Amino acid sequence: MNRTVMTFAFATMAIGGATESSLMQADRDFAVATHARGIDGWMSFYALDAIRIRYRGNMVKGLDEIRKFDSPYISDTTSVLNWEPTDAHVFRGGEIGSTTGRYWAVSRTGADAGKETGRGRYVTMWRRDGGKWLVIMDTGYPEPAASAR
Repeated sequence: MNRTVMTFAFATMAIGGATESSLMQADRDFAVATHARGIDGWMSFYALDAIRIRYRGNMVKGLDEIRKFDSPYISDTTSVLNWEPTDAHVFRGGEIGSTTGRYWAVSRTGADAGKETGRGRYVTMWRRDGGKWLVIMDTGYPEPAASAR
């Protein structure tokens, strides 16, 4: 085994499973928990000191305020929020990470059932706590609506 491969192998083991792939999986698990358990699943991935940065607005700080802010959207049974990470990065020896990805909302009711009602991009910052990735910052922004031609 050459020296570069061994160094990489030891560095990967040293961060205790805190890899980009584990972070991508945590983000996917976040979506699954939200779909299965609503706002409780959503909140189960947030750190106590987390913040949400509102699109074109101020920050929401702490679990209680994040729950108040996100509950109307996450608990809305007329639509569902979906997301998929596209990139992940791990920093500070595996303590901190970030994911970016795409989100889309889909209507669940009426004539629009199954139709996409919005889409955008997001950035989430994560911290390892007791071997689990927790959200410490989350924000997103909508993609502009396609112009009619």
